[in-house]
Amino acid sequence: MNNLKLDDYLEIVNNEKIKKGLEEYTPLYPMLRKVDDKLFIGVLLTKNNDNVWDKDSNIKPEYWVLINPSNNQIIEFNETNKKDFVIGKLIPKTLENKQKEISKYAVEKTMQYKEYLMNDIKNNQLPIQKKLSSILNNEITVDGKKVNINDYLIANIEPDIIDKVKELVDLLVASKYNSITFYYDALFNDILTKYKNNNEINQEKMALCLEIMNNYYDGVIAIDNFFNIN
Repeated sequence: MNNLKLDDYLEIVNNEKIKKGLEEYTPLYPMLRKVDDKLFIGVLLTKNNDNVWDKDSNIKPEYWVLINPSNNQIIEFNETNKKDFVIGKLIPKTLENKQKEISKYAVEKTMQYKEYLMNDIKNNQLPIQKKLSSILNNEITVDGKKVNINDYLIANIEPDIIDKVKELVDLLVASKYNSITFYYDALFNDILTKYKNNNEINQEKMALCLEIMNNYYDGVIAIDNFFNIN
């Protein structure tokens, strides 16, 4: 029980929430919380139908849990309205840099993929295409005018190419941001191991975990307050 996977902490919280009759709530990914130079595993809970991915949701979790990292036992299971995890003022959530980063990346990748595909259509042909183009001298007549076959094909397929490239880039961006949980798991476990071994709290790495969770849960506020490292 000393080296649990992050999913195991969720199972601990899920079992306890059922005992408390809170089936309509879902635990978020395990986080960390620093209190008086002590480190705890923390889990926030939101309603099942809360859209934690939408940046306009502004959801403040209604329940929060603290787990003792030395024995993985729940030491607190609080309703936020009765015992708030926010100490002092609510720290505003800022996603401006993330949105700029995503927009810049998406524009660059869209241009790159579109250029690659259009060049491939223009410069690379199947054997049967080459044969037909050669016979037709690479020209066809459209509305009484002779036009280049490749230029005509590109003009007709370009709108579809652009739509498909946008879909691909959206999928790529989503997969990249979802993959940050792998980095998070490594940081999380490293922080816990060092705390258990020598009582060291690495706030720099905690700050990275905090940044990841803020990016992962666009619609959840007060994550900065929950980590409590400022």
